[in-house]
Amino acid sequence: MPNDTPADGLDLLTCSMARDIEIFDVLARSVDRHVDPDIRHTVIVPAGDCAAFEKYASDRRRIVAQESVLPMRLFALPRRLSALSVLSGALRRPLYLTPRLSLVRGWMIQQILKIEFARRSPARAVMHVDSDVFFVRRLSARDAVDSQGRVRFFHVPGQQPIPAHRAWIEAAADCLGITVPADFATHYIENCVLWSGETTRAMVARIEAAHGRPYHEVLLRHGTISEYFIYGIYADLVAGNRGLAAETDSYCNSFWPETEGAPFDFKAQVARMTPKNCAMAVQSTHGFPVAERARSFEAATRMFSDAAT
Repeated sequence: MPNDTPADGLDLLTCSMARDIEIFDVLARSVDRHVDPDIRHTVIVPAGDCAAFEKYASDRRRIVAQESVLPMRLFALPRRLSALSVLSGALRRPLYLTPRLSLVRGWMIQQILKIEFARRSPARAVMHVDSDVFFVRRLSARDAVDSQGRVRFFHVPGQQPIPAHRAWIEAAADCLGITVPADFATHYIENCVLWSGETTRAMVARIEAAHGRPYHEVLLRHGTISEYFIYGIYADLVAGNRGLAAETDSYCNSFWPETEGAPFDFKAQVARMTPKNCAMAVQSTHGFPVAERARSFEAATRMFSDAAT
C-alpha cells in the first residue's frame, strides 16, 4: 500500500462498498471541489467492488482493495446474505469468516482498516471520512494542526454517560488494558474524524503489549467495538493528549435523525454550521434521496462560496 504523502501532510481515508456508491459519488465530487489537491484521498473497498469504483480514480484519489490492507486473511460469505438486512442491520454490510471460522461483520472490518491505514500512513494525520459526507468549504493540510503544530483531536466530554456507548467504552478499556470509570461520558463519534499517525501507532503498541498478540486479534474478540472510542480513550486516558490539540468542534456538521422518519432540514442544518465545519453529512441509513443529497451539496457550495467573496 505505497503512499507518497509528505510526512507533514494529511491523508483522507474513506472505507466504502458498492452498495454506497451513489452517496460516495457526491463525496468524491465534493472532495475534488473543496479539498486541496495535495491531500491524497484513499478509498478502500472489497476487492469485488474495485471495478465499480475505478472511475473515481485520479491523480489524487486511489482505489485500494481492502484485502491488500488488512493485517489478516478473511473469507467473504455469499453476498446474497445481505438480502436479509431487513431482518437485522448487522447484515447490511458483508460478512466474513476468519481462518478460525469466527464470524466477523463488515462493520468491524472497516474499523480494522481505519486503524491499519492510519498506522501505516506516512502522513502526520489521517482524516477518516464516511461515504455520507460532502465537503462544502475548503480543507487544507494546515487545518489538521493547531498553531503549535499539534494534530487536532475531537472529543466531547459529557455531563451524563450515554448508555448505548457503554459497550464501546468497556471494549476499548479491555483492549487498552485499563479501567474506565463508570461515569465516563466523553464521546468521539463524528463523520470526519482526524487521527494522528504517531498516536495511532502508539495505541496499537499499547494494545499489543497489554495482550501479547496482534491488535486485530484483540479487537475481534469483542462483539462490538468503536475505533473512535479506542483511539479517543487512548488519547485521553493513556497518552494524556500528548501531541494533540483536544477540541469539541468537529470538521463535519452531521445530521443523525432521532427517529427513522425525521426529515432533513437543509436550512436548519446550515444555520448550525460553525467556522470549523468544512463538511456536512446525512446519515447513510436515512431515507434521504441521492438527488436531494446532491442538491444540498450544490446549494451549500454556492452559499459558502458567496459568503467568502
